[in-house]
Amino acid sequence: MPERPSRARLLVGGAVALTLTCSGLVAGSSASAEPVTPGGGLGPALAPAAEELPTPFEEAGGSEWTTFEESVAFYRELTTASQRVSVRTIGRSVERRPLQLVAVGEPGPKSQQEAAEGSVAFFVCSVHGDEPSGRESCMALARDLALSTDAAVADFLEGTTVLFINANPDGWVADTRQNAQDVDVNRDYLALETPEARAVVDVIREWKPDILNDLHEYGPREYYETDLLHLWPRNRNVDDELRDLAQEMSAEHAAGRVTAEGYTAGVYGQLVKDGEPFLQVAGDDQGRILRNYAGLVNVVGMLSETANDPLDEAEEADESLMNRRRVEVNYLSALGSLELVQEDPQRLAEATAAAAERQTTAGAEQSGVIYFGGQDDMIPTDPDLVEPEPMCGYQLDDDQVRSLGRTLARHGIEVTRTEDGDRVVELAQPTRGLIPLLLDERSQYRLTEATPLATC
Repeated sequence: MPERPSRARLLVGGAVALTLTCSGLVAGSSASAEPVTPGGGLGPALAPAAEELPTPFEEAGGSEWTTFEESVAFYRELTTASQRVSVRTIGRSVERRPLQLVAVGEPGPKSQQEAAEGSVAFFVCSVHGDEPSGRESCMALARDLALSTDAAVADFLEGTTVLFINANPDGWVADTRQNAQDVDVNRDYLALETPEARAVVDVIREWKPDILNDLHEYGPREYYETDLLHLWPRNRNVDDELRDLAQEMSAEHAAGRVTAEGYTAGVYGQLVKDGEPFLQVAGDDQGRILRNYAGLVNVVGMLSETANDPLDEAEEADESLMNRRRVEVNYLSALGSLELVQEDPQRLAEATAAAAERQTTAGAEQSGVIYFGGQDDMIPTDPDLVEPEPMCGYQLDDDQVRSLGRTLARHGIEVTRTEDGDRVVELAQPTRGLIPLLLDERSQYRLTEATPLATC
């Protein structure tokens, strides 16, 4: 195995605390980010809070994961310890466990209307139940934001609401990737057949987050073994400028924060040899995956994946060391994405609003191209996967309205009635890039085959 950078860890009061290093990248990483300065941003302001209320995982030194029941008790204790935090149930899993939305703000959690006046950051924590590091890092980050006494954190939270959801409690308890319906929730953001996906989409529609970071784990193998793999929305229907900003958050802020702490980072799905990617094995354009869905609804979204097997001999000898690394890496990625918000919240607000406006205008003018395949770095070669003369909308029959009306509303898609009584979904909406993926016969994961309209 290649030699890896030294990353000292200290156990302080039972909690894992980080010591900052600047080792940068090691050979084989494909990240192109300039590392975030370790002394800047929110990181130093958050570090002291880890001593005050350790998570069960931290108390165990990484040898045991927090259970679902322990997490409920932990968040209850956190709301008692800090007025910045609220926890409310926004749905129930298949097995009726609460889907809890944790909100952090200053001086206290804001309403949706109040939050809309500032920035909103949203973290989806371990939608795959057998990938525990995401939910552990969310617990630690929520705690650190809530309990920090640093003025920089208070200032940040005055203008930014930070949201967390543990999106698969049944899979958490069963230690399965899927939920209790045996559905991969991260393939359900179009159909919304699971209560877990519906809860995540409800948060996106109601809170309109500026950024989203979806925290996962991956299985490393030859040519594919960095501490963090990250990716932005690749679907070609995502607004170009929004995608560029999401790539910046992913590569420069999230991966940059990770590499600034001495870890390695690369692009999800790319096998790398001698520092150069040579094969893509994952990370496509599917709109039903959250990072792509986020971009299609004009959120600056990304994916974080940390390696869930040992990456060196020390981790092979000590599983708790590996577990702590998994949590630390996802924590740092989340922290880096928050630092994009901290850096220029107005830029984010303007970018997401402008993307929504451009999509609406393109739908009204029937301009641009609609894609049913390809991705940001790959133009489709099959003519059936592109529509260079976009429709103005789709007509639905009564059965389609009855079966899909509630789902479309959940996506924030408006169905209108014409003077003739027809039901139409016009593309002149902020979700212009999403609508054809739901309603067109050329879309692989369509919900129905609606009738395209040349005029509306």
